[in-house]
Amino acid sequence: MRPEAFPAALYNTYITAIQRALAVESAHRPQSPSSPPVPGASSVDPAELSLEEFMARTRSRLDAIDAEYDAIRRQEQAPQVDMTEIRSPLGYLTMRVRDGGPIAIHGDPQALDNPSDTVLAEDILHLFARAGFGVEPGERPRPAARPRSSGDDADEEYFGGFKVLRKRGGNG
Repeated sequence: MRPEAFPAALYNTYITAIQRALAVESAHRPQSPSSPPVPGASSVDPAELSLEEFMARTRSRLDAIDAEYDAIRRQEQAPQVDMTEIRSPLGYLTMRVRDGGPIAIHGDPQALDNPSDTVLAEDILHLFARAGFGVEPGERPRPAARPRSSGDDADEEYFGGFKVLRKRGGNG
């Protein structure tokens, strides 16, 4: 692999790992109850309601729609997202993070042409730990080597030590 292609390959590998972890998690998640009903919605025929009850239900539904619309407008007018750059300890790579999520990894092709695999691997582990997307290299769990028949158990064990989904202001 050419050094200039390495940062994009690393980022794509990370995103693929996140997608696999989410797929494993969703496959093992218990079925959730159906979504909550819309306020004022029911299986009652509106013709069977009194005028006052019909108006109250309609007003309630319109208020809920207005509240949702207002929330969307407030979000559109919210300040721009927080963008930061995090450098790896040895400076081989820089990760761009927006609102707590990685959006890109950049690196210097000349610098990436020289390091040993071990040094670069440690630098990458520290970069992800600094960004909060993993565990410190000394604390990283090592899954026991075993044959991967179905893959689900091995995936779950391997990804169990990573901080893939952490709460960020109610978004995840």
